[in-house]
Amino acid sequence: MKLNCVIIDDEYLAIEVLKVYCAQVETLSVEQTFKKPGEALEWLQKNKTDILFLDIEMPKLNGFEVLAGLERPPIVILTTAYQHFAVKAFDLEMLDYLVKPIEFERFEKAVNRAAEYIALRKEGEEEENDGHLLIKSDYKLSKVPFNSIQYIEGLGEYVKIYTPDKTFITLAAIKDLEQSLPEKGFVRIHKSYIVAIKSIISYSKTEVKITGNIKLPVGRVFKNSFIEALK
Repeated sequence: MKLNCVIIDDEYLAIEVLKVYCAQVETLSVEQTFKKPGEALEWLQKNKTDILFLDIEMPKLNGFEVLAGLERPPIVILTTAYQHFAVKAFDLEMLDYLVKPIEFERFEKAVNRAAEYIALRKEGEEEENDGHLLIKSDYKLSKVPFNSIQYIEGLGEYVKIYTPDKTFITLAAIKDLEQSLPEKGFVRIHKSYIVAIKSIISYSKTEVKITGNIKLPVGRVFKNSFIEALK
């Protein structure tokens, strides 16, 4: 599987090193390189790529600001001379973090991780109709069977997916996740909650009780559509 990548770094030599490394990986193809992050952001808003090698400390726009401007960023591998950005990078669930000067073996390991991630994501998308939700949680890709989900809680930029065995936390908006669920199996009851219909034990116009004696509120805006979905 051939993977396209984009390199963003304000240092010419840093770009050249990554280009040389990319040339040594048969499955990797450099699609674009950018020294100016503003130009890179404009290109990425209009085009797709598989992997983004992204420097952090750059003039006018830093790497985090570039990412903030992308609705659906590609897989990101940060390349930086500063280790203190690592915590923020992992908080944002970026795939990997390479500290300059970057050794080829470490670069290759990051690319292999990206290739495995992309392959698993593609497999999950192909199997989505077979009953799985594909999410990134705990820095890895996980398949969550639809029939194991009890309910989903939205927490701003994150969601919690509750199953009998485990709770998954992933970076996503609840409205986006809602679109990936089978319409007949789940119902939105509140701006912060989606419930699996099979988990509902009892309900009223203001509250839902689900398996495990869990009680969740029914939002006023969702009341009518919720009652209609259960008919």
